[in-house]
Amino acid sequence: MYRYSADNVVTFSSDDLVLFRESPFASWMERLTLENPSHGIPPDVDVEVPTYPYRPQNVFAATLRSSGRQSVQIDWDLDERQRRSATLEAMRIGAEFIVDGQLAVGSLAGPVNLLTRTSGFSELGRYLYMPCDTQGDRSIHATFRLCFLADMLHSLQGQLPPQMLAIRGNTQLSPLRTEEFIHLYCAVKDRFLTAQRHFREDCMPDPAESSHCGRWNDCANEVIRQRNLARETGHNNRVREPKPDTAVEPTTRAPEPPEAVGDTHSHTSSYDLDSIPARSFSRQGAGTLAQQALQLPIQGKASSGFVERRGEVVSAHLEPLNFIADFSQSAPQLSGLESAPDR
Repeated sequence: MYRYSADNVVTFSSDDLVLFRESPFASWMERLTLENPSHGIPPDVDVEVPTYPYRPQNVFAATLRSSGRQSVQIDWDLDERQRRSATLEAMRIGAEFIVDGQLAVGSLAGPVNLLTRTSGFSELGRYLYMPCDTQGDRSIHATFRLCFLADMLHSLQGQLPPQMLAIRGNTQLSPLRTEEFIHLYCAVKDRFLTAQRHFREDCMPDPAESSHCGRWNDCANEVIRQRNLARETGHNNRVREPKPDTAVEPTTRAPEPPEAVGDTHSHTSSYDLDSIPARSFSRQGAGTLAQQALQLPIQGKASSGFVERRGEVVSAHLEPLNFIADFSQSAPQLSGLESAPDR
């Protein structure tokens, strides 16, 4: 995350959403550091700021030119405002391939290795663009990052890309059907943007609810240690009422109503987890979670039109990139495609 130089708005990349997906605590700490660099909490020793190694795809751009494809490469050295503008202009003129583009929608922005044009209808005309990873990202978040780009393209061209593409092993083209992944991404994005809109410096997420703590593990450990210490001190200092020596006479006082399911906050401390009784939320006769999910109402079907005849649709949209495998037989420089390290 960073402040966009043109308007000083806090801007987020796909890596910020990836971090939030795994660790709301680490995401909150990064936002705190952006808003208040002098907050006084040091990051872990010898741990660098998390970055994703996007690099200019010069070799791939040269491959496109050598194969006679119509392509536009966005100058990597331009400032972000110029890169955004140049990418949109290349999309408007209908360039067949756009290398090293920069997409932005609202507070979300990020580079895209390759945009490939395919047939269809969009606000751009009788064509639309699909995102492609040419760096060989093999991390578990590769598809999530492509969804980040596909979602922005949906806003920019008014049509969700039918496919997301990845080039693996320099010549292996891997298509991903966008509808199969985009909904999970959008759910995470909505939670992330809500958290950023309501960000407060005095409202730290519980580190124990994150799968890792990024570069703030020492801070997380100290927070939990202090919390446990406060809990132990509270137990030791708790005043207990003495038991009466004589039996209490029965009264006509009405019995207390049973506690509502899930209503524990009014009777227990937010940190006194041991005193919260375990509760079951399953219903008798409701079946397994999978069976219950099948009974949920479906709000219509996919609107992209790419459900039927899936194999034919995939083949049609990948046709513009068929030259990759053919050209690689006679162009040894293709084996030098820039690739990202496995993570």
